[in-house]
Amino acid sequence: MVTKVVWSGKSGVQYTFEVYPVGQQFNPVSAVYIFCKLVGVGLYEALYVGEAQSLVDRINTGLMNHDGYKRASRLGANFVGVMAANGDAYRLSVETDLRHGLDPVCNRQRVPSSNSLLGSFVAENPLLRR
Repeated sequence: MVTKVVWSGKSGVQYTFEVYPVGQQFNPVSAVYIFCKLVGVGLYEALYVGEAQSLVDRINTGLMNHDGYKRASRLGANFVGVMAANGDAYRLSVETDLRHGLDPVCNRQRVPSSNSLLGSFVAENPLLRR
């Protein structure tokens, strides 16, 4: 029996995913996927949201080189939710909506502090050196 999970995007649209253990072999389907972990009965925490033209290339053969999976697995991700999504534009819009709505920790980008940015700018600009 396949577990189904519904996640909501920032837009409020709800998307239904089928959840499988990491390691599941997929067909070459275009999809949005979510690396997640079980945190309660039927409750999954989304750790990373991604999209792929082919789940085979991204999840089956490319999993060990996937930076998002590496980060998510360190936080306990042992499941992957998948939702088929045909068409590049649709797939990317769903992935973006979910990333913005769920704000998964492994999708967050590090932002350099303003001091380090200013220091780099001064160090690289000969007109500003003292």
